[in-house]
Amino acid sequence: MPADVRKARHVLAQMLYSLSEERVSPDELELIASGASGRCLLRFPAEYGLLGIYWTNDRADNAAFPDACGGLRWAGIPVPNLTFTKRIAEGCGACLVQDLGSTDLLSMKDAPWKERRAAYNKALRALHAFHRVKPNWELQPPFDTTLYRWEQGYFAEHLLGRHLGLKAADWLANPAPMEMAQWLATLPRVPVHRDCQSQNIMFKEGKAYFIDFQGMRMGLAEYDLASLLYDPYMALHPVEVEELLRDWEEICGEPVDMPVFCACAMQRLMQALGAFANIGYNQKRDWYLNLIPTGLDTLRHVAQRALSYEPTAPTASWLLTVV
Repeated sequence: MPADVRKARHVLAQMLYSLSEERVSPDELELIASGASGRCLLRFPAEYGLLGIYWTNDRADNAAFPDACGGLRWAGIPVPNLTFTKRIAEGCGACLVQDLGSTDLLSMKDAPWKERRAAYNKALRALHAFHRVKPNWELQPPFDTTLYRWEQGYFAEHLLGRHLGLKAADWLANPAPMEMAQWLATLPRVPVHRDCQSQNIMFKEGKAYFIDFQGMRMGLAEYDLASLLYDPYMALHPVEVEELLRDWEEICGEPVDMPVFCACAMQRLMQALGAFANIGYNQKRDWYLNLIPTGLDTLRHVAQRALSYEPTAPTASWLLTVV
């Protein structure tokens, strides 16, 4: 067992005792997830209704979770209740939060479309409210040209270079993706989740909740929307995506800006594909490599759509030559 997981179990068990003077053996805490990001998630025995989150300073956004959780909950956004937080060292800490169970949006992947659409609509309504929050706590650095270019470089290095064996530098040298990044960076920004995909939307008692929002920052609403509708984990049919776009328009009361949506969808899919290749090869988690074909098919579909819009057509055209 990794040392961080052992330490996390002991720290979280002690936190429960400090909170309630109830003792639980560290070995009773069920490991839900432990990744290279430096975060461990552990579930307490069912009677406590709690999850423990332990984080190191491996990533700058890890320590942002408690402030974001408290701020979002105060603003009325459906997130888990934060019970107790402990600072361990610079950038390292732990907290106890409400256990929302195990029903996420991904668990509904094989449900009938009527049921899935209803679940998506709950998530979309919550997401619309999320984008209207006025944060009074510190967020992560905003989406700007540098961050969009980082996503493109991540895709080029890990997906194009490592997975497809292409010259990443040649792709990045093309002016089209740079110009798209610069254009996106000029558009008005709202608070965004940053990783709004099916595993980060939980359902409890019929209500949609967000989790893993520590990367929250200012960005484009269309980025979160594209993350949700073009999620390779769910692999929605294009007809289903269109229906959800119409649902989103009804929720927002205005049409989707399709050039911006397509650009954000390409950005998000580039980021996701870069992550799948990086985690699959460098962290030896082969399961992520199995997501690449679906992600590439989705990126091709989005790029074909983006050819219809002048701000996105050059990047879409260039993507279609390599994927």
